[in-house]
Amino acid sequence: MHILTVSLDYPPTVGGISAHVFELCQALVALGHETTVLTKKLPHLSEAEQSVDGVRLVPLPPRRFGPLYGRTINKIIDRAVASYHPDIIHIHGMRPLEFLQPKPVPIVYTNHTSGFLKRLQKGGHRITGMKRLFAPLDLFLAPSEELLGLPFEIRAPKRFISNGIVPDRFVPDPATRARLRREFGLKETDKLAIVTRRMVEKNGLIHLAEAMAHVTNPDLKLLFIGDGPEHAGVQAALERHFAGRYFMLGAMQHSEIVPYYSAADLSILPSLMEATSISCLEAMAASLPIICTNVGGLPFLVQEAVNGYLAEPASPTALAACLDKLLADDMAPLGAASRRLVDAKFSWAEIAKQTVEAYTQVL
Repeated sequence: MHILTVSLDYPPTVGGISAHVFELCQALVALGHETTVLTKKLPHLSEAEQSVDGVRLVPLPPRRFGPLYGRTINKIIDRAVASYHPDIIHIHGMRPLEFLQPKPVPIVYTNHTSGFLKRLQKGGHRITGMKRLFAPLDLFLAPSEELLGLPFEIRAPKRFISNGIVPDRFVPDPATRARLRREFGLKETDKLAIVTRRMVEKNGLIHLAEAMAHVTNPDLKLLFIGDGPEHAGVQAALERHFAGRYFMLGAMQHSEIVPYYSAADLSILPSLMEATSISCLEAMAASLPIICTNVGGLPFLVQEAVNGYLAEPASPTALAACLDKLLADDMAPLGAASRRLVDAKFSWAEIAKQTVEAYTQVL
């Protein structure tokens, strides 16, 4: 099968959609399928198409015309269909849906979190606009049940398929753990919580920073990897409540983040909205227990008192209570349960097989 993937997000761009598209394409190639990706021009790409990691990458022109950019993408999809003769088109992210017209092959769409839920919250004409955007689709996928919930009917069948992970990339390394914890100046008794989140409103980091005013355990330290518009506010709150007990490393490429899971003892996701979070799956693959909010796809990943604890969203006191509860536990069994869940349900190889099965239903 030949899959034409359309996504403005692709490595080295960071974020959940970028990681999802890259890993899914790699897993599809490993299954023997041909994959072409239309994506915005990236620093390491030339103007022309090229093959990278077994995937054909075709650069889209720079965005110049606001909403009309979707019309440009639609024309390029038409040319790609004529040139490459794909069996299916798989679109990620809402921008390529603007001005999308029916194609001679089925159109699959994966409904990722932020853009959709924000439009849903604003309501009004945006709901009507989404109904128009989704009209040409032949299959509607989402990485959480919440993201399948539309306030209107569409003709495309809907199916939940989780995000995934390559578990063996995240096996903890004792030597890396010792080196990084030494560099951070951590004591043996310190419990380091890793927070790999872009600092944007939906990720709830300000509520985590405020939760530090209520945490009683003296051994907790926080490690933040990520940046964004809420950086200054989060740092200011940490200085008020947790001074000297946190580290902020800024944005990193995905490959640079992986070693830091070895240094950590737990992971925190204080999200206000979330699909089946890739960051959560990575932490689970690294055998870490999880503190997260009870939103979106996170309850699908974290089982209460089995591999972590769920807190109410936007509640610093609830987050603090969960953290103190976890830190008082023997965390090793919870971390081991995280890894078992990943191995059983969430490898990208399994997710790719489910995706191909979904494709065949509309071919």
